Amino acid sequence: MAKKTDYQKERAIWYAKLKEDGFEDIEQDEDNLKVWSSYFSRKAQSREFMESKTTYYYLATKFLDEYEFETPLDKSIWTYHEAAVSVRDIAKILAKAKIVDVSYVTIWKTIERLSFIMKKLYLAGYTEPNE
Repeated sequence: MAKKTDYQKERAIWYAKLKEDGFEDIEQDEDNLKVWSSYFSRKAQSREFMESKTTYYYLATKFLDEYEFETPLDKSIWTYHEAAVSVRDIAKILAKAKIVDVSYVTIWKTIERLSFIMKKLYLAGYTEPNE
């Protein structure tokens, strides 16, 4: 049997503490939930949701073609986002290509920032949700 790494030992300690406090993880592993909710499935199948998603990705493609990105990294991240690649997969792709090792948070914040700019450009009267 393989020797446990420091990370695995530390993780086991923290998971034991969480379990002792009554915490129940909803994730089976890094990529899967233990139980899938039908609520999100129903929402994803609604006509309104599908139309909004179609419109968003139409605008994302238009934005990719027309916008002057500040950095090549911004453009790379948006290119993958526009193709509906997940944040996790974008990070893996960028790391594998040795472009840069970027955290999920950095990628998510870049997408959020660019998405806001896109909506301001193409949606009349759009303001930030907390404005």
